[in-house]
Amino acid sequence: MKKRLLAVLLAGVLTAISAAPVFATETESVEGEKAVEEETEAESAGIEIPTGNMVDVDVIDLSLHAETSGEFGPVYAYENPFKGKDTSKGVVLEFYAKPTWEVHELGAIFAFVGSGDYDGKFYFSPGSYLGFNSAGFGGYFDANLFNYTLVTDYIKDGAKMRIEVNPSGFAVYADDVLCYDQSILDDPNAGAGDYTAESDFSPVLEWLSGADALYFGYGSWWNSVGTNEANIDLSQVNFRLADGTVVMDQLTADKDLVESLGGSVTAGEEEAAETVEIGTADVEIFDINSVSYQGTSVLPVMAAVVVLVAVAGVVVVILVMKKHHYNDV
Repeated sequence: MKKRLLAVLLAGVLTAISAAPVFATETESVEGEKAVEEETEAESAGIEIPTGNMVDVDVIDLSLHAETSGEFGPVYAYENPFKGKDTSKGVVLEFYAKPTWEVHELGAIFAFVGSGDYDGKFYFSPGSYLGFNSAGFGGYFDANLFNYTLVTDYIKDGAKMRIEVNPSGFAVYADDVLCYDQSILDDPNAGAGDYTAESDFSPVLEWLSGADALYFGYGSWWNSVGTNEANIDLSQVNFRLADGTVVMDQLTADKDLVESLGGSVTAGEEEAAETVEIGTADVEIFDINSVSYQGTSVLPVMAAVVVLVAVAGVVVVILVMKKHHYNDV
């Protein structure tokens, strides 16, 4: 009788232990399928999203590309952080730009690109040129550009740029000093387009909430090797809604791709974390609650179940093995 009970208990414990990794594997499989679905949706929108060795970085070199002739392709591509957001009140685009070589006024420091019903572009160039073009959302405007040539370079040797767009217009600042606003569109020597200083710019904001992709160093109408690269080191990016809601404030890059092109990545938070000494860390090493997860981990629950089953098994074994004062059946 005792041997039968021991066999049953042992089988129960082994079943519980083996169930834990199986359950975890099934959960991971579901999460993996969800990730594949999300990736498929992105691909269907025509977005080129890097899937390589992505790392957080402080600075990215916008002049990098693999092509040696013709048009160059994107190195830094992301899903539009404003997509699906309420941009109706306005947006703020802030970043630090440091020139590394000659100014290509038709290139792109950043470019939002849409497709389908949201076909169009919204971009800012190394020559401080702000442009928008979407036939379905009011047409186009070119600000601080004359006959495809530079009007005024506000970035100069490096500047913290801030671009504010709201329903009544836009404003471009360099180190908190106003460079120009929508009134520049009424100056035939510095602006042009379907939009004027008196236009309603709400369509631009609506378009921005539906565009697919965001590119750095690529994405204006001109991407020719040797003439349209953005020779800029970009950092301190902070894109947000008018109410202060931040939608992007951390640059990432494909480390392997960047290094294969002769560039380098400057690690941000990841590198800083590695320099923290264990003795001065705020979080204890074995504090599982200090770990951030995108989903809810099943491991703590399964571990608890296994422990409870094991303890119960031990208790029963002790009771079975205990000497009794009656005859076993």
